[in-house]
Amino acid sequence: MILRGALAILTFAAVLLGGCAALQPEIKEPTYKLDSVELLQLGLTEQRFRLTLLVDNPNNRALPVRELRYSVDLEGIPLADGKSEERFTLPANTELPVHLEVRTRLLQSLPELMQKMDGSTRQLAYELRGEVDYGTLIRGTRPFERRGRLTLDL
Repeated sequence: MILRGALAILTFAAVLLGGCAALQPEIKEPTYKLDSVELLQLGLTEQRFRLTLLVDNPNNRALPVRELRYSVDLEGIPLADGKSEERFTLPANTELPVHLEVRTRLLQSLPELMQKMDGSTRQLAYELRGEVDYGTLIRGTRPFERRGRLTLDL
């Protein structure tokens, strides 16, 4: 009798968990793009920049972001890595600018970056990589990666 009751409870729990997994909606992956790099402070030992990412959420529901971890290279030279300081929500069907303030020790690489800049257009190739942790109903960690060209306003 006890064995039959335990088996019934386990069966019920398995059905319930399976139903919850089926209710979790599929989402289209948001896209992450480096839009701008703004110099905030230039020092000999440390530099501060504001990175602006444009995040496009193609879903018809908002996506709460618990944490965004990222790394950015310019022309193959590591510029910054870190994580978002605050949680935020990606509104449904919207492109949202996400501002990240970073500190680097890039001064020794600046002459090399300036040489690699694409003539009068002041463009540099970038690579943006990272992971985003979504929260509430849609949970999980999803990686992202994007390569492109960035115009610097110097």
